[in-house]
Amino acid sequence: MRWFVPLAVATVAGCAHVAPRDPQPRVDEVRVGASRFLVQYWPEDAGAARQVVSALQQAGPRVERWGALSSTVTFIIHPSHEALESAVRREGYVWLRAWAQYATINMQSPRTWSLFGGSSRDVEELVTHELTHCVMYQVASTEFNWPYKGIPLWFREGLASVTAEQGHRRGRVEDLWRYYERSTPGSGDGVPGSRARVAFGTLGKEGDPIADPEPMYQEQSEIVYGAAHHAFKFLVDRYGEERVRGVLASMAQGLPFSRAFEQAIGISEPEFAADFRRYVVWQGWRR
Repeated sequence: MRWFVPLAVATVAGCAHVAPRDPQPRVDEVRVGASRFLVQYWPEDAGAARQVVSALQQAGPRVERWGALSSTVTFIIHPSHEALESAVRREGYVWLRAWAQYATINMQSPRTWSLFGGSSRDVEELVTHELTHCVMYQVASTEFNWPYKGIPLWFREGLASVTAEQGHRRGRVEDLWRYYERSTPGSGDGVPGSRARVAFGTLGKEGDPIADPEPMYQEQSEIVYGAAHHAFKFLVDRYGEERVRGVLASMAQGLPFSRAFEQAIGISEPEFAADFRRYVVWQGWRR
């Protein structure tokens, strides 16, 4: 399929996603191939909106590897980080730049990401990452049951990070090995029994970025996202993309993630997580 963005975009008055402000936000309609997007922004972020529209040209073909969008996706560009946190009800997530749901992506304006704003590459990465979430939810579920599929954080964030080619932001597998070594007594001292306990799911004092990432998510996001990226890449390298698409297809047929994963991959998700931890802790990545 050929992906394109028309030279002209249609402006639609009003939007129901946020409380009205004065002046009213603009909402541009954008067509990229068969997909439809709405980009909402306030006047000061017209430049940021153009960046998002441009990024969609590149993001479209990349996210299509997992399936096609079935619903219009609305990008809401917030003028500050505080406005983003308020919209998604996540307070104190200083690193957060966007939050995706089934058909909505709330994002902090790239204009505010740094002193000079976000680069085209940075915006393209973020748009690809967040749009991958929408594709995953729309392919695997409906607008009513997508929050209840039980998709673990490592899978949903790893899928998005690998699709957006964000490995350069995630550190090395060795960094994850060092985390286990630091956080779990005996995991890095060369004792096979200690390493085996970690590999099969013994949680360290700080938590586990695969088995129990939520306690770490706010304060140690770099470990959580790094683990997700490397775990998903490990999954694709070992089992192939077709089986990953099979997980999404099985969820679309009504299965929760745990059963869909086992049906498509051939092992349970906890067994896969243990396999990945063995790979990290026993330094299989060095071979």
